[in-house]
Amino acid sequence: MKVFVPVIDSSSHRYEIAAGFSESGSVCIIDTADNRVIWYKPSGMPFNFNEMMEELKLNGVVNIITSTIQPMALKVLINKGFKVYRSVGTDLLANLELLKNLCLPLIGYEDALNEIQSSCGKSCNSCHSVLCKN
Repeated sequence: MKVFVPVIDSSSHRYEIAAGFSESGSVCIIDTADNRVIWYKPSGMPFNFNEMMEELKLNGVVNIITSTIQPMALKVLINKGFKVYRSVGTDLLANLELLKNLCLPLIGYEDALNEIQSSCGKSCNSCHSVLCKN
């Protein structure tokens, strides 16, 4: 099984899952069949999100582990056939074991929406989200 994961960086924190894709300094693709890991810095990743998704699928990567994800990005990934799992903590290796043992929860669209709404503060001076109800 191949898994795509945003991590803090590709050096000293390479086994620490980032707080989300926008906070990652690198991403990795792990093949659990042979424990091979490929690290990518943002400059080494495809520019176009759609191209990246197609390239991942062509290479057999349909599983993603992340701690958070924007609802619209999640919806696009799910519609393209990806399974997006919520990490338990930030330890990459521990999360891979949980995934292998079928113990990582899938992130649902409603979960992602609720997470965004619960983190929305009452100060909306800079908020332009269509989800904001303040």
